[in-house]
Amino acid sequence: MKALFEGTTKKVPYDDYYLEENYFGDPYPGLEAFFKAYSPKGKVLDLGCGQGRDSLFLAGLGYEVVGVDHSKVGIE
Repeated sequence: MKALFEGTTKKVPYDDYYLEENYFGDPYPGLEAFFKAYSPKGKVLDLGCGQGRDSLFLAGLGYEVVGVDHSKVGIE
């Protein structure tokens, strides 16, 4: 993922989690069940996308996804 703009460089609490080797994980279960129940169409904005686990899941279903997060570490 690529940052769309440069914001603050202040460290946020999730930066430490994003640096852990096995933090990525599976999509959020509630989101997974909800979106699997519908035919994919349109765009999705994933606010607070972090490392993009939900964004990648939704893109895999066929949605056009834009992910936004305050943590540059998470996005990278």
